[in-house]
Amino acid sequence: MTPQEQSFAARVEAQTLACIGCNDCLLSCPLPQARGVSIGELNAAVHAPSLSASNVASFVAACTQCQQCVPVCPADLSRADMVLFNKFKLEDSVPDHELLLSARTVTLPSGLWLDDLSQRLLHLELFARVEPRVLRRMLLRSTLRFLVPGEQLCGEGEFYERLAVVLSGAVEQICQLPNGQQMQSVRLAAGGFFGEMGVMGGLPESSGARALEPSVVLEVPKLAVLRMAEQAAGFGELMVSLYARRALWTYTQSPGALGSLSEASLRELVNGAALCSLLPGEPLFRQGEPPADFYLVHSGFLRVRVQDASGDRVLVYLHEGELFGALAILQREPAQPYSVEAATRAQVVRFSGEVLGRVLAREPHAQQPLLHAAYAAERMARARHLGMLPQARDSGGFERTSQLSDRISSQSLVEEGLAGGRELLVVDQNLCTSCGNCIAACERRHGYSRLELRGIQVDNYLFPTACRHCADPACLLCNVNGIVRTASGEIKIVEENCIGCGACAERCPYDNIQMHPLAKPSKSWVFSLLDLLVSGESRRQALEAIDPKVQKIAVKCDLCADHADYACVTGCPVGAAFRVDPRVVLALVRE
Repeated sequence: MTPQEQSFAARVEAQTLACIGCNDCLLSCPLPQARGVSIGELNAAVHAPSLSASNVASFVAACTQCQQCVPVCPADLSRADMVLFNKFKLEDSVPDHELLLSARTVTLPSGLWLDDLSQRLLHLELFARVEPRVLRRMLLRSTLRFLVPGEQLCGEGEFYERLAVVLSGAVEQICQLPNGQQMQSVRLAAGGFFGEMGVMGGLPESSGARALEPSVVLEVPKLAVLRMAEQAAGFGELMVSLYARRALWTYTQSPGALGSLSEASLRELVNGAALCSLLPGEPLFRQGEPPADFYLVHSGFLRVRVQDASGDRVLVYLHEGELFGALAILQREPAQPYSVEAATRAQVVRFSGEVLGRVLAREPHAQQPLLHAAYAAERMARARHLGMLPQARDSGGFERTSQLSDRISSQSLVEEGLAGGRELLVVDQNLCTSCGNCIAACERRHGYSRLELRGIQVDNYLFPTACRHCADPACLLCNVNGIVRTASGEIKIVEENCIGCGACAERCPYDNIQMHPLAKPSKSWVFSLLDLLVSGESRRQALEAIDPKVQKIAVKCDLCADHADYACVTGCPVGAAFRVDPRVVLALVRE
């Protein structure tokens, strides 16, 4: 047992002994199997070497780790951890068997056995620091794919969010040149892998992948990778390191400040760099501190603050791709002239100022481009090149986006959480007649309206309560794939998988996911009376109060993913509703 597993086991056993047996956790569980198991049986199973009772095993196998049981515990314990501990026992007891191979539309025997493959994976550098038992658990959640020559595994710019490991054959990563031609970037033979950028950073793939010859690829879903990283510290550290290095290398290969360095110097700079994750409000450095490192924003938004005689002011917001902190190092300033803190969840790459000094001593020609980039960034002057920025479907065109940018500040976009979205619904209140056609059109198309005309008001623009399809979605961690991100980036509910636990709705920081009864109620006299007394959202709440255990399903906007238009935009008779990409708006904002 690894040190991480030992610590986890000790914590779970202590929590089991502290359980008061109130049963609130099982009452809150949305699974039907929860009605057939008791607290006592679950607690006893924690201390048993294996799960012998069929009802306990059935409940543990069905548990999705939705965490609905956690907040209701009056003793502040985690039933989810206790069940996860038992899940590991259940997975470890699965007998050795031949794994299936997915080949397009059919599944075939693979010739690979569970125990043998978990031992073979140890010979790959990626898994060398993982115990066979932990690899075995990972394989139970993974898929073996057979690819014929030329078959595509994922496309350039798609959200793949799996770790793909080539077991046999060869796969090439390809990217498209500006002239439309495809170019091979990397050839992956047996043991090669890709996908850590999507798994660790939630980013789209920078290149596509297709088979060069008959190949078998192991696809490990994001949750399985993250869980293995928790159980095997060495694997987790390796994944973070690989992700940071590849993200940095991708940036340094682009022309610009760091792109002017030689390949050897870039490698030295990358090897001395680190990827840092920040929570909202967490400081990166403070005004007055001696400068030591410089930074690149990898994802999220950062606030630049300065405190002077006029008070504490926010100067600007830094976002993906912006370099900062280098000017103080290059000009040998004694102290940082401003403070930087995270405005949202963010990741920054920290480059060593000491390594930079050594590199520039060898390559003084690179100092001027870097100084120029640092000066431009820290004077809060951003280059706004709109040609490559994406436009939203039926967005109302560039003119509407430009008009919006004239009336809104970058502070409003970032602080209200709007800048982290992909395509925002906007309603011009100067044109809106409150007819409700947008809501009705949404309900006609989807069965439930995924839109409410309430939300954030900025000047005369309303940003209604509708999914923002965030670049860094907090809702996606679903063990049953009840909510997924499509390859093109839309986040949608998979109705046949959703168990109605409501975990995604609770995780959404913008209250943009609602839980609705799975079946619409029959028209009894109770519901007729409710129709008479209340309507809309109040009626839904009243129905849930009558039967709080009614089976529910998550409902949210999916950007009309299977349609050519947005129902809400098309249904607006006065053109008040339109969609914008906040990245375009942010690039146009004039403070």
